[in-house]
Amino acid sequence: MARKSLARRLAETQVTLELWKTAGMEQDRPAQFMRDMMVRMQRNRGMSTGQRKFLDSLIEQGAPQTHNTELCDRIEAAKAVAGMESCAQPLSDFQYKLSKGWNLSPKQRAFLDNMLEQADKLKETGLPVLSDADKLLVEGLLRSAEGQNSYYWSHRPGAHRAVEAARQEWTTHGTLTERNLMRLKSSYKSVTRRYEAPRMVPGGLGYLVRDTAMIVSTPYFNGVGILVQDILVNGCLQTVSEDRIGKRRARMN
Repeated sequence: MARKSLARRLAETQVTLELWKTAGMEQDRPAQFMRDMMVRMQRNRGMSTGQRKFLDSLIEQGAPQTHNTELCDRIEAAKAVAGMESCAQPLSDFQYKLSKGWNLSPKQRAFLDNMLEQADKLKETGLPVLSDADKLLVEGLLRSAEGQNSYYWSHRPGAHRAVEAARQEWTTHGTLTERNLMRLKSSYKSVTRRYEAPRMVPGGLGYLVRDTAMIVSTPYFNGVGILVQDILVNGCLQTVSEDRIGKRRARMN
């Protein structure tokens, strides 16, 4: 093989690297190697015989070989569907593995199939329209989450991911997919249950410590995300935390 000039090898490396970028593999080791060699050539520094041979082999190969093209294209389309933003990272991870010809475990493949099915459903039906009750619940839970500190979330990483995914989707689309809505509710099971199935209903009687209270409203979220109810105690209207209202009069100590 005829000896290449520095300028020619540098130009061919730049073209080859662009092919790797187009294929979405600019972070692969061969692509990183080409970038490193370009820096050496631009600084007029030499390469070892092995480095030169490997670089020339990459130039000769051209575009990287990809696998599972049809499935990777389907994943790429799924990432662009509105409502799939929270799944973009795992979809990209699976897309990369499949493009390299790697095998997925049965559990990974089931997870991928579930996300692709969700994307197909969203593409066909569009984003769901939440009921007024669910909208108020989502807004209240997100306000409640804002009041928690980093120590609280450090012990609840799964709930934190669910809340952040819901917050991003709510901010972007003004609604939540069924998956993100269920995950958000699951992160606040007790509050969700008390909101959707109130213990005390308007017109009923309960107790605030030892005082009889008439229930005036259904549970709702206040400005900081606390679940509260309006009650009438001794002729005065009060707004108290829902969990302070009892079904029995508190005992005297």
